[in-house]
Amino acid sequence: MRIGLEYAGVMLSTGEGGVAHVLREDSPECQVFEEAGELQGSDAKELMNLATSRNLIAAALGVATINAVSQIAFRNKPEKYPFRNIDIMDLVEPGEKILMVGYLAPLIPKLLEKTRNITVIERRSIRNPVVRIAKEEQLEELSRDVDTAIITGSTLVNHTVDRVLKHCEGMRETVLIGPTASFTPQPLFERGATAVMGVKIYNPRKMLEVISQAGGTRKMLKTCAQKTAILKKDVETTMDNQ
Repeated sequence: MRIGLEYAGVMLSTGEGGVAHVLREDSPECQVFEEAGELQGSDAKELMNLATSRNLIAAALGVATINAVSQIAFRNKPEKYPFRNIDIMDLVEPGEKILMVGYLAPLIPKLLEKTRNITVIERRSIRNPVVRIAKEEQLEELSRDVDTAIITGSTLVNHTVDRVLKHCEGMRETVLIGPTASFTPQPLFERGATAVMGVKIYNPRKMLEVISQAGGTRKMLKTCAQKTAILKKDVETTMDNQ
């Protein structure tokens, strides 16, 4: 396993890999991981339990482990979790109102090609003259009149995902996106998500190398990961046909 500047990464003894974003900016002070140097060879179940930790480094490691274990389910039951070769922009309608939870800078230019009505909920101090930046406290108010919500997988690490999904209930599309959102999607679908777009790590050893050298999403997608997309309606159809 590795904990880099942007991502925590885990490789299982069976060869599967998973990552999760490390949220340094959400911590009021510098956090360290007291168990550093002691975790190699740990039981995956114990590591998954870290996902609920208040220490965000530990939480990222826990979510990364869940993502790695989920790859076993994806491999063993591909018919249950059909991957779609689609992009988030395939789910966005022209001119609709978008609520983005977590500032996903690479998506902004693409979204602006379809709509100018974009609001971003972000804890950090962000400046962008072409989109509205709002505070977390405004989520309930801003989510009342929205067509599509795009939610960063980092909400899984800072434990806000349940509250965010609750406020996004009833939207045309509610999408969890990013490498951190790469586990079996039923819990998210049950809470209102309509799509989960994560990654599959096809070269876990390279992934560990990349994140330990401060690499991010772009580098992983070039060297060791590929995007995945699972739609709720596809999973429901598969279940109905069984």
